[in-house]
Amino acid sequence: MQDIIIYVALLIVGLVIGLVIAKASFASDNPAQQQSAKAEQEQVMLAQLRNQLAAAQESIKAIDAQSAQLQSQITEFDYILTSYETQDEQPKITFFGEHASPYLRMQNKAKRDKSNAESQPRDFSNSGSGLFDGNKK
Repeated sequence: MQDIIIYVALLIVGLVIGLVIAKASFASDNPAQQQSAKAEQEQVMLAQLRNQLAAAQESIKAIDAQSAQLQSQITEFDYILTSYETQDEQPKITFFGEHASPYLRMQNKAKRDKSNAESQPRDFSNSGSGLFDGNKK
């Protein structure tokens, strides 16, 4: 029993001494660690900002390239449109397309029967000439 008490007392004394030493070492290193951690954090932030800046510059270059390509396409379209407007004989653009136009031309076109002019409806512009003229028959 005495051996157990001695071992427990030694364990408690060792824990107390270890805690005092750990607290003293962390307290003395704390300002230096804070400064080194802060400097490391600033370095990481600067590296991230550099990466973001490089990505933004690449995006701007890509947008500039697309803008230049669009400008050249617009210039080319303007040239084509101007040359088309100045042509004397312009080719006709078909409404139905190249495959449907021959089919429509070749289809039999039956002529409509003209209506008989003798059975034209009455003119309702006068008040008494229509169906409801007020006279009972």
